[in-house]
Amino acid sequence: MTILVLGAGGQVGASLRWRALARGQGVVGLNHAELDITDAAIVRRTIADLRPAIVINCAAYTAVDKAEAEPELAMAINGTGAGNVALACGLAAVPLIHLSTDYVFDGTAQGPYGEDAATGPTTVYGRTKLAGEKAVYDAWGKHIILRTAWVFGAMGENFVKTMLRLGASGSTNLKVVDDQVGGPTPADAIADACLDIAAHVARSDIVPWGTYHFAGAPAVTWFGFARAILAHYPDLVIAPCTTDAFPRPARRPANSVLDCTRIRAAFGISQPDWGPYLAQLLRDLGETGSHDGKGVS
Repeated sequence: MTILVLGAGGQVGASLRWRALARGQGVVGLNHAELDITDAAIVRRTIADLRPAIVINCAAYTAVDKAEAEPELAMAINGTGAGNVALACGLAAVPLIHLSTDYVFDGTAQGPYGEDAATGPTTVYGRTKLAGEKAVYDAWGKHIILRTAWVFGAMGENFVKTMLRLGASGSTNLKVVDDQVGGPTPADAIADACLDIAAHVARSDIVPWGTYHFAGAPAVTWFGFARAILAHYPDLVIAPCTTDAFPRPARRPANSVLDCTRIRAAFGISQPDWGPYLAQLLRDLGETGSHDGKGVS
């Protein structure tokens, strides 16, 4: 079985390639430069020629703030592009796993969001990702839409690397938002969840297609997550603050907590504890906080 990973240059896409190889799994990874999912004809030809057993689409426009000024480009990739991939998979009869986000919700719920909760994105990024979900749903029935949140890993730009840069900058005081809550999700755990679903699809004639949530636990605020990241900087004072203290072009959801019971019931996949993954990432980075994210994978 060969897996085709689109968006292989991003956090989850890069992890998918390595985790698949570690399992002895055949995998082809294409990044944005190698396959532009906004080109429907090329997407169709690529999938038809490669004939993978399954496609995992991680390709996305992920620069949340920049998307507010580039809505057409964000929609071309996250909305139309996702539809192009789903249509091509349908024509080739290839199952699809498509990654989405907590930003499809407005963040005002009092508890965790289930898969059937009403969507209501308040940002360009969220609206374009929701458009992508709808395009996938309409184009091809054999799909899994996997919503996740607060992704961190060795590749790309993420909150962990931002905090490490600030910690290493010599600052003695740092303010971090404490009124947004979510589940930090390791890219490696998302990759493993996708590979587990792909294995289920390969061996079973009965697949519970549809939308699922997958995020790390326990839920925490950005302030709480920052304290865990920077625990090895004892002289750094980290203080909580409100979202309003750091206005951004795209307002972040106050509640990004996802209910992940459905994916456990369907595929036996449990929420990952983000703590051990964070500890491993800090060791891997050597506290360098290196980064190479560009917003498009």
